Amino acid sequence: MPNILTPLSLWESFQPSQDMSPSVLSSREEDGIILERVNFSARDTGEGRVRVAAAYAYDLKSHADETVIIFPDSKDTIDEELMKVFVRRGYSVLMVDYRGAWADCEFHTVYPPNVGYANFTDSGRRYDFVDDSAVETCWYEWVAIGVYAKRYVRERGGSDEIAVVGLRDGGEIAWKLGVAEQFRCIIPVCAAGWRAYSGISKYVSVEPDLNEERYRFIAGIDSQAYAPYVRCPVLMLCSTNDPRFDYDRAYDTFSRINSQYISESAIAYSVQCNSCIGIKSTNDMFMFLDKNLKNRQVFIPKPAEISVDVDEDSNLVAEAIFDDQGIVEKCGMYVSEDCIDSSLREWTSCRQKNKISPKGQDFYLDIFENTGTVFVLCYVRYINGFTVWSKIVAKKISGKFRNMRSKCRVMYSDKDGTGTFAVENPELCAAGGMFFIDENAMPKVLEKTNGVKGLYTEYGLKTFRMNNPMYAPNSGSILKLDIFCDENATVRFVFYDANGREEYTDDFEIVGGVWQSILAESKFFKNLNGASLPAFTTNFIFSIKCDKSFAVNNVMWL
Repeated sequence: MPNILTPLSLWESFQPSQDMSPSVLSSREEDGIILERVNFSARDTGEGRVRVAAAYAYDLKSHADETVIIFPDSKDTIDEELMKVFVRRGYSVLMVDYRGAWADCEFHTVYPPNVGYANFTDSGRRYDFVDDSAVETCWYEWVAIGVYAKRYVRERGGSDEIAVVGLRDGGEIAWKLGVAEQFRCIIPVCAAGWRAYSGISKYVSVEPDLNEERYRFIAGIDSQAYAPYVRCPVLMLCSTNDPRFDYDRAYDTFSRINSQYISESAIAYSVQCNSCIGIKSTNDMFMFLDKNLKNRQVFIPKPAEISVDVDEDSNLVAEAIFDDQGIVEKCGMYVSEDCIDSSLREWTSCRQKNKISPKGQDFYLDIFENTGTVFVLCYVRYINGFTVWSKIVAKKISGKFRNMRSKCRVMYSDKDGTGTFAVENPELCAAGGMFFIDENAMPKVLEKTNGVKGLYTEYGLKTFRMNNPMYAPNSGSILKLDIFCDENATVRFVFYDANGREEYTDDFEIVGGVWQSILAESKFFKNLNGASLPAFTTNFIFSIKCDKSFAVNNVMWL
């Protein structure tokens, strides 16, 4: 098969030897942080040099030698607020623009005409396909920028203490940079490869059409092909319920990391964070950077292991098994039922069966009586504060268990705490639209009039619970909930699918200062064309939006 380039053959001869002609276009100080806009030249494409647009940030009082290079998602560009988060944690930061020409954006990377497809808006088939060679794709140009970005940081600061953090498509670039260059560590966020398998669950027996083009793409572009050749430790940060990222396959990529670095690497999942990275995993990221850039002593435990079994009382249980080299502080288990689409799964926290021991901890899997498949995932936090996760265990279930449960009409009550809903619009409160750093942004239970409690976040609420068979609506169900608004407000209820292609809304006018009960029938939810939602059903997500302070309780089906 011609032109099938592997990660090694693609990058072994790439040498960033040309002069970069760096320049600082502007510089300003904000809150003790210096923010510069910079340019430097990258590779010569035969019709000119790529001219990279980037931003460089550092602390005014203590300019750190340790530097993090950030690659945003392919649809995004430089985010100074995100850069400040890393500077406040003690790092200098270089964030590059690689998406290229963009409407209403004057400061961007300029690509010569013969590689104009490196502009994201012009990438076309060179984004998802390798029709000829991996060299002739936007990915090759984007990774080449990263190689020169590392050289820019090295020549500017004189230090090799450099890491890469990549968000989504930027995370796929990080995997490739881990082979093309030598870094202290890489942190891919919601990026694990398997793009050639997009839309195909690992839990169904369907294989993609692996023709010659697909082999070229998998060999030269897909990140799981790069994992065995990375030359540094890796921290994979994953989020559940992400329509662009198949976290089911993330551990498959993690397990491929070569033996020299796998023991120094880790994988983390953020559950109920609506495609973003939770606070615990964000803290893990900075501990991982401290270890690899600042040589601080941080114990990285082995991933947790899970076994699913039936106990002596005929209960369905799962055991979390720990790394015996560390001291465990806390362990938690999540279960999801019968939902193959990973972006729609509802993850439920499991009851502890016994007290934590040095070796492990057992949990009850209190599943619905008609469930046929369980997905189980656990985390273990060690005494040093670092949290590791297990791979997702999928298991077919048959028979009856003592702790099985019957159908439940109540999707949420305040007895559930905050475990059922996620932030509806994390782009408004997560750093870079990705990292949660503020506990106040997360859903919380508030007490309103007469001591009645409800769930609230100013960024809206979203739940996947109707995709759990225990809480799924029946034919003809009516949605009922109690809501409290601090003042008169319009509340929008929305049902939409995982990809947002279908969205049905219904607005309610709420009087402020009192709890009100709302009854909503599916026929009153309309899409943009005015068509009604035929019925409440599974494979949908429910969200609540309001621009005023509110709280909800007793969300149920009638």
